[in-house]
Order: sequence, then structure tokens, then C-alpha cells
Amino acid sequence: MEVLWEDGDRVFHRERRRSADGKWNPVLVVLPALEHPTLSSLERLDHEYGLKDELDSAWAVRPLELVREGGRTMLVLEDPGGEPLARRLGTAMEPELFLRLAIGIAAALGRAHQRGLVHKDIKPANILVTGSGAEVRLTGFGIASRLSRERQAPEPPEVVAGTLAYMAPEQTGRMNRSIDARSDLYALGVTFYQMLTGVLPFTAADPMEWVHCHIARQPVPPTERLKEIPAAVSAIIMKLLAKTAEERYQTAGGVERDLRRCLDQWETEGRIGEFPLGEYDTPGRLLIPEKLYGREREIEILLAAFERVVTSGTPELVLVSGYSGIGKSAIVHELHKVLVTPRGLFASGKFDQYKRDIPYATLAQAFQSLIRGLLAKSEADLAPWREALSETLGPNGQLMVDLVHELKLIIGDQPPVAELPPQDAQRRFQLIFRRFISVFARPEHPLALFLDDLQWLDAATLDLLEDLLTRSDVQHLMLIGAYRDNEVTAAHPLMRKL
Repeated sequence: MEVLWEDGDRVFHRERRRSADGKWNPVLVVLPALEHPTLSSLERLDHEYGLKDELDSAWAVRPLELVREGGRTMLVLEDPGGEPLARRLGTAMEPELFLRLAIGIAAALGRAHQRGLVHKDIKPANILVTGSGAEVRLTGFGIASRLSRERQAPEPPEVVAGTLAYMAPEQTGRMNRSIDARSDLYALGVTFYQMLTGVLPFTAADPMEWVHCHIARQPVPPTERLKEIPAAVSAIIMKLLAKTAEERYQTAGGVERDLRRCLDQWETEGRIGEFPLGEYDTPGRLLIPEKLYGREREIEILLAAFERVVTSGTPELVLVSGYSGIGKSAIVHELHKVLVTPRGLFASGKFDQYKRDIPYATLAQAFQSLIRGLLAKSEADLAPWREALSETLGPNGQLMVDLVHELKLIIGDQPPVAELPPQDAQRRFQLIFRRFISVFARPEHPLALFLDDLQWLDAATLDLLEDLLTRSDVQHLMLIGAYRDNEVTAAHPLMRKL
């Protein structure tokens, strides 16, 4: 058995296995790195196996079987020969070898996209290459999508599927943009950058910093790192690394054509002149851009309000109104980009027309996502949160566990709370809820809480929001509400409260 690649996630090795006709054949085997693998790592193996009829041996490493042996689940793949590209990195590649490999990788990715797959985890460990780069195969389709476009929810970076060092900005869930085939092209750009220069375009110490790099930082162009890298090749990579998908190459075929043009010039003239990029880069389908047009003023108002909350700490309420479908939520989600830098937190919930009789249901929904994010952290990172929550809630923790059941997984079983008359019970609940929010809304990570469809809010939540905004003990909180102004008249409880 020869181990080809090993990281914290999976082990990838080559071995010989006996087939049904008794022959010993070389195969590749992938198994989770942990002895007790997480559910998501097993689901990835299962998902990749499920794609076996769509993956073609010409450009992908085809799965053969999903087996369980010695108490471990493993995915058996065909062995096309070659080794993971990751094993050949660490030093800068010669331009000619780079171009040959890069053309093969772009071609393989183009074939995957033509099949209607978005890989979502393009990186050197998932690319098998032979010596000269004549043959390239993609593997690691564990989170590949058959959807032409999908939205990544703004989850904590620790739980977003994919590999942070190679992840397109929109894949982090902090860009208010969908993931599509062009997200793979960004990851391709990171991979090409590493092949040519020997280093990644960014370095970061923790998941949130990776997210910040991809969204906000500009990489140093490869030709500035190494003078011998031709400017045209450097420009191709920088185009792949554009922050918004509209500015990148639109197809892998377009990248491949430009790389071939570079290789032809290199072979004939020994140099590569600059030329206009993307002349043959025509997408096979219409992609509507997802930029927000004509909303600069509204977005500026939101961002300015958040800046004030960051600097002064005083809580603010911002209301966004308009007809249904006009794009109220889309504007609010533009906040994600700025929340990354100061390590801000974002939680959102949506009121439901049919759940008006369930008090606080929408707040529970909003805080559920924050608590789930904490549960994804390592024990060392979770400990300070556990301490802060336990200390802040004191003997009344059960009130918040009743609201957000997942909280129990962090602070454990709580003692029952004392019975009080209804009015006192409500005051106590509001006090404990303010304390609960204060754990998330802090100077080092202000909280933006977005409540959608306020036209359907319940009376209990309305009272609680008033309490939050008028008491002085809650700081660093920005409350954003959206409602349909055609459904909120002057007599609506929300208007009367305002």
C-alpha cells in the first residue's frame, strides 16, 4: 500500500485489490482520516460514489465501489496512474511545465462543467497528474453539486464545506452571491498561483481570516513575486482570482484557450507577449449578474448604521420597507461583506404568517444558527463561550434552553426556574434574554440581528424588541427589520410601537 496523500480530512492511497474474476488490479482507496469519522465525511464518500455514472474516466477518477472493511468505510476508485498535484508543489514550476499541466487541468474541469457538475473543492490534492501532465484526472467530488447555481448560507467558516485556502469568496456565504461553475475557476486560480510561485496567494491563521482574505484582500500578482513569470500568464491567474464572478473567466474552455495560446508562443518564440484575455470565453448559457443595481444609497445607510454601532456601542434599529419581492432581504445581506472584517456576527429569522401564536419563534430561529455555529468549534474555542453563557445566564439558563434547545449541548442540563406571577415572569424573561444577547453582542464582535417579515410579528416579540432597544445594558447590537409597507398600516402594532 502506497499513501499518496493525507490531510486531516482523508487518506488517499494506492493498493491492489482482487476483482470478481480473481485478478489483482491496482486501485485507489479513499478513507476518512479519523478512526471515528464525522457524519459529513462519510456522506461525502457516499455522495462521490453516487456520481459514478456521471464521472468519465477521460477526465475524472471514477468510483468503483463503496465498501466497509475492518469497521471502516472506504471508497474504491479506478487507478489511472499518476499522483496528486499536491505532491509536486512547494517550489516554483518552470513556465513550460506549468502551462502543460494547467491546460490539462482546465480541460478536465471544463468537461466536468459540461456534465453539469460544480466541483466546489478544486485544489492540488484533488487533481491527479502524470509526469508530463499529458493526462489529468479530477477527484474529490464529495461535495460536488448538480445545481447550476446555489446559495451558501452564511454559516461559520469552520463548517462551510470545501477547503478554505482555495475557496471562492461567494462560497464562504459572506458575499450575497450564489455559487456556480465560476467558483471552481477561482479555486483553479489559487491552484495555478501555487504551482507557478510555490506559495498560496494568501496566508491566514484562522478560518475567519481566510474568509477575509478571499473577500477583501488583493493577492500580489505572480509576476511581482517572481520576475521570470510571463506577464500574460500572471494576468490569466489574476483574472481567475477576481472577487466577483462576473469579472473572472466565465468558462474553463476560455482559460484553456488562453493557456494554449501562451504555450504555442513559448514553444515557437521562447517568450510570451501580452494579448487580450478571454476572447474565446463565451458561456454556454445565460448568467444573470447578481450585482445589486441602484441600491448604493440604501446599502450605504445600512453600512453607516453598522459602523456607528461598532464605534459607539449604542444599539440601533434600522427598518427596511417595501412591497414583497422588491429586494429588501437582498440589501440586508450585503452586510455580510463588512461583518467579516471586524469579526461581526449575523443572525436572521423570518416571521411566519401561520406561527403568530408562537411567541419568540423567530428569535429562536435566529439564535439557533449562532448556537449551531458555536457547536462546530473545537473544544478549546468553545470553552470561553460556554463559560460566558453559563456565567451570564446563572440559575436561569433553562429559560434560554427552552427558547433555543441546542443551547443545552453547550451549557448542559439546567436547574428548573422558580414559578413567578405572569408579569414578573415576563420581566425576568426579558432580563435573561438581554443578558443572553449581550454574550453575542460585544465590542470585539458586534451583532447584526435581522428579522424579516415584521408585518407578521407576535406581540411578545414586539415587547421584547422594545425592551432590547430602550434598556441601557444592551450594547453593540444592530437590529434590522424588514416589512411589507402595503401590509403595515398606521393601526398595526409595529407602527404604534414605533
